[in-house]
Amino acid sequence: MSLRPSIHAILLVAALAGALPVRTTLAAEAAPDSTSLEAPRLVDPSAAPALEATLDGLPGMGAAESEALLNQPAIEDIELQMNADVLRYIAFFTGAGRSTFERWLKRSGRYMELFRSVLQKEGLPPDLVHLVFVESGFNVNARSYASAVGPWQFMRATSRLFGLNVNQWVDERKDPEKATVAAARYLKHLYGIFGDWPLALASYNAGEGTVMRAIKAQGTNNYWELRLPKQTEDYVPQFMAAMAITRDPVKYGFTDILYDDPMRFDEVSLKGAVDLRAIAKLAECDYEELKELNPSVRNAMVQGANGITSIRVPEGKSEIIQRKLSEGADLPRVNLTVRHRVRSGETLRSIAAEFSVNPNDIARVNKLGRGRPLRKGMLITIPSTMRAPRPAVLAADTTDPRASTAYVPSRRIGLPARIDGNSVPIDRVTHVVKRGETMASIAARYGVSAEDLRRWNRLKNVSVRPGARLRIRSTEVADDSTGTDAAVLANGPADVDAPAEEAPARRHTVGRGETLTSIASRYQVTVADLRRWNSLRKGVVVKRGQSLLVSGPSAEADGTTLDAPARESRTTAKRAATTHTVRRGETLSSIATKHGVTVAELKRLNRLTSTNVKVGQRLKLPA
Repeated sequence: MSLRPSIHAILLVAALAGALPVRTTLAAEAAPDSTSLEAPRLVDPSAAPALEATLDGLPGMGAAESEALLNQPAIEDIELQMNADVLRYIAFFTGAGRSTFERWLKRSGRYMELFRSVLQKEGLPPDLVHLVFVESGFNVNARSYASAVGPWQFMRATSRLFGLNVNQWVDERKDPEKATVAAARYLKHLYGIFGDWPLALASYNAGEGTVMRAIKAQGTNNYWELRLPKQTEDYVPQFMAAMAITRDPVKYGFTDILYDDPMRFDEVSLKGAVDLRAIAKLAECDYEELKELNPSVRNAMVQGANGITSIRVPEGKSEIIQRKLSEGADLPRVNLTVRHRVRSGETLRSIAAEFSVNPNDIARVNKLGRGRPLRKGMLITIPSTMRAPRPAVLAADTTDPRASTAYVPSRRIGLPARIDGNSVPIDRVTHVVKRGETMASIAARYGVSAEDLRRWNRLKNVSVRPGARLRIRSTEVADDSTGTDAAVLANGPADVDAPAEEAPARRHTVGRGETLTSIASRYQVTVADLRRWNSLRKGVVVKRGQSLLVSGPSAEADGTTLDAPARESRTTAKRAATTHTVRRGETLSSIATKHGVTVAELKRLNRLTSTNVKVGQRLKLPA
């Protein structure tokens, strides 16, 4: 996902106070105070944040009405909309992309329960959890080519807009709980604009500005009729396909999935910085296990926002930590020295304030003064060390702040507009114009009128350029929005004794690197059929841009084929797990992060009794 929000944040004024012992709850952030650089001490994670800045009334509404609109819970369920585009992705996820979807399902076991719970607390349909299949496949360490990060694929600017911290110690876009809260609030904002989930989901992918401009230019508020960037046109069908499969995985042949165990943890909150290695020793658990529970922590050392550090520990370990602290155990000295690249307009005082250190110490360590002034682009050292005295153990509090989502600071953001979305699934195909084709010839090829082509594609004249993408609608499906295939998927396969009807003709434009074999696999037909339907001799190689006739049981036409459990191919059954050779400086944790698996999986697969690995050691990876 590449988020391009067209909205502005109102700054948060948050403050927390108090001091309470270790708890099995999630911490809220506290306000800075004069002791923020003192040694770690236990604090109260249940204090409520201060209220945000007030919101001016939306156009045509008073403040009270605006407040009610922005906080109105969304509908409880998301309607499963089915058409040829969705069926195509169901066929892919159950066919060529089956192994990938199996891996996503396996990972989902760890986070599905947590994500659904957070969405529900935010007043959103739990079905929105299926967006994570499309965004990251439930890989909390996922990073896109556009630098979107985490399970919900947030860009840095958007994550800060919705209350997440990204700094030298943490990247909360990777935090499974906090990132879900931020995603829920962004989705709630988008639904407030469009009042329609397909349009809101498309905006999550392309940005609300892109979708709003498309609606204005094309004169339709139906997602399925809009011309959008290709990635966004595929995005909602992928979501619908993932939702259809996971609502009933057995129906689609996913019967032997070994789901990861759900996340189970306690949480401790301390004042100041902590070292995960010291906490692991105190809790008598594995450091790598702590890293897995705290994927947002960039290094072993971490300091939370405003001096409050909250970390997850394995379930039951908080009691061990509390007992040892009460017996006089000390937390070790933490070195938070970091390197900072000076940005335009920064001063020694502003940098010191950002890192909560003394500006004179920064000047002294970096030998800055009249003879060596601070310059833009300079790489300076930020010193910060802390020592933990023996903390006092207080009475435990029974309040559970996880009953709400106040652990992520909320932002009040006005709606730029309101659109009454009305997304009704229609059947459509996309035709890529080739050299020599005209509007008339394309219309004749698909049995529609040139005027229809112009209307469907919002064209002002009859000329088209090679490479242009034209939407072509099926009249039958446009008149009946439920669609035959949707009924098949909802009610199960048709009577196996009934004679099969011939599938409607479909065409496929050969893409880069595609072969007859890959195309046949995609449409669940044989290479021999493709040759016969297109009068191709054996040995003929298809070329990029070539149009092929694809009839028979294709993804777009045959719901019965889609409902049949997929068979495991011989190559899949015999395929061995891939391997990774350990290089200098790598750890089991970094290898797991690189390949999107857990340390526990690597240890189990390679029969490791510890997390130590050697340079040159070959590790098996999950297939």
